[in-house]
Formats: sequence, C-alpha cells, structure tokens
Amino acid sequence: MTPRRRFAAIVNPVSGRRSMLPRVKHIQHTLALHGGRMEILVTEGPGHAVQLAGRIPSDAEAVLIAGGDGTLGEVINGLAGRSIPIAVLRTGTENLFARELDMPSDPQRVVELLETGARLPTDLGDVNGRRFLSVAGFGFDAECVQRMNRLRRGHITHFDYFWPIWRTFWSYQFPELEIEVDGEPFFCGPGLALVGNIARYSVGMRILREAQVDDGLLDLGIFPCATKTKLLVHAGRALTRRHFGGRGLIYRKFRRVQIRSSQQVPIEIDGEFGGFLPARCEVLPAGATFLR
Repeated sequence: MTPRRRFAAIVNPVSGRRSMLPRVKHIQHTLALHGGRMEILVTEGPGHAVQLAGRIPSDAEAVLIAGGDGTLGEVINGLAGRSIPIAVLRTGTENLFARELDMPSDPQRVVELLETGARLPTDLGDVNGRRFLSVAGFGFDAECVQRMNRLRRGHITHFDYFWPIWRTFWSYQFPELEIEVDGEPFFCGPGLALVGNIARYSVGMRILREAQVDDGLLDLGIFPCATKTKLLVHAGRALTRRHFGGRGLIYRKFRRVQIRSSQQVPIEIDGEFGGFLPARCEVLPAGATFLR
C-alpha cells in the first residue's frame, strides 16, 4: 500500500483582512482526495509560527504558509537548517515576498504547487542572527512598524498604517548612521537605510529595483535625510519611481553590511520590530526553497 503524502500548513488567523483558515481547510480536503494528508497548525500570537515550524516533521513534503510577511519570516527562522520546501497562500496586508514571486491566492493553484510545483532555491538575509526574506529597515520605517505593532488588535488594512506613519513623521529625529559594506566604510550621515532581498516595498514601490532572490547578494538602499522636507521629497520620488540617481537613493549590492549609530535606532525585519542598532547583515545564498 502506497503511503500517503504528508504536508503541513501554518496559518496566521489575523493576517490580512479576513481569515484564510477556510481556504486552507479546502486545500486540506482536496489533498485528501488526492491521497495526501495535511496537518493544519494555527498561530496564537507573535513568535508562535517559529515554534510551530520547528514541530513540522522532517518527512513532510512541503509546508504551506497562510499569513503575511511577518508569519513567513517566522517560519523561515523556525525551519533554519532544514530543507523542507515552502508554498505560500497569498494573504496579509502587503505580502511583499508572495507578490514578488507571484504566489497564488487561489486554493486550487496552491494544491497544484504542493503536488507538482517546481523548486526555487531562494536567498535569505540575516540581521543579527534573525533570518528574513524581503526587507529590513533601519530608521523611519522601523519606527512606523514599532508604533503599528503597539496599536494592532487583529486584521489590518493599509489605512491602519496612516496614524503610525503620521505620528512618526512629526516626531522623528533623523539619526546619524555609520554603514560599512563588505569591510569598507560606505556612508556616514543622517538618513534611513533599507536592506532587501526583493525589489518590492510597501504600496507597490520598487525601491530596491535591482534586487533578485537568487543572485547570492542583498541590496542596500540609503536615503540621506536630515529634515522632514527631504523625507517628503524622497517619498515622492520613490512613489513615482524616480528615486534612482542624482541626489536620491545611494545603492549597493553586498554580501555583508554593518550599520551603527550613537543614537537608539529601531530595526524592522519583514514588517516586524527587530530591536535596535547596531546591526550586522549578511546574505545566506539559497537558504530556503520555495515552490512556484
């Protein structure tokens, strides 16, 4: 008798505008009709997906993630050191990584991925020992994320970010950053920095437009900025995709970066608060495998 194929799913019930649990149960049912078995694990709060990922048996053929970038980042950390392929049911408010790779939101397409999807080795980033897939921010956007996480009470939309961004804008003091790239001094001055594995950023902006998930490198973008007026100029140029060149974004691909400041500067990692500077960032080539 042929053994049943084994899968797992990790579901964040508060990700996005509505719960994806009914869709995941539909996927579970369809796999069962095809001779597969899926265990559904539901997160109960921040950090829980790391623990759940650690419990996935090593003989699982794949793990399905139904959650946003934060949930996906937690699973990546929970699976560290294991090569279980990952499929994504696109949900969440932003889903930067899932949208970058055109991951499906349709349950039937997810079933096809789990059963016959091609494997894509994908780079990971690492900030102070914490792995990430999409973007890590240092400065203004991290401050916004920190405020958002304090206010969050369940499902969120883009509108929920308005007050955290607005309040951060009026109270923010631009810190001096010292940035070293691959062992050499690269930037020193007030501003904000982004380190990414993908081009896509919030609300459709493609700030790190040359980033690729499989080139063995991460991308660094620095916006020199000491005033609120300059921040608005940078934001306007980024929204209209005119931020490259001139006095706009300072850009560099790298393998390792160190970022320091004499001030307390927050870090955000895949949309979650990640502590404060200093930070050591490095690429982990082909650190995960996705189905697509």
